Amino acid sequence: MAFAAVALLVVAELTGWIVYRHVHHGPTALELTDNCLRREKLLETTLAGDPIARTAGGGNLVTRVGADGVQVVIASSDEEAAELEAAYRRTGRRIELRLDVRGRVLYVWETPRRPSPTQRQTLYDCWYE
Repeated sequence: MAFAAVALLVVAELTGWIVYRHVHHGPTALELTDNCLRREKLLETTLAGDPIARTAGGGNLVTRVGADGVQVVIASSDEEAAELEAAYRRTGRRIELRLDVRGRVLYVWETPRRPSPTQRQTLYDCWYE
């Protein structure tokens, strides 16, 4: 009798855990990135972005690192990241110096020069995939 009660309790706990995991998904990569930039790096963020960034399945945000603005564009797959990168390269706006691709995340800097290693590291510290 005691064994059956313990088994029933274990099954109930396991069922509750499975239901909770199904209903409560964790935060998205965009939410994690936004929280990290705001709370850990003390940077202001907005959800505005250029037309290409707004098509990203994982979302996008804009912030400033030092004096330079940057768009953080999060793709939902490796294929989408490649498509977004190709779309930015087609713009022909000397993008090769300003576009930094790291997995499914694209960083589009609003500066005519390559960002400094320190600026890039600030964003890499808040990289979630």
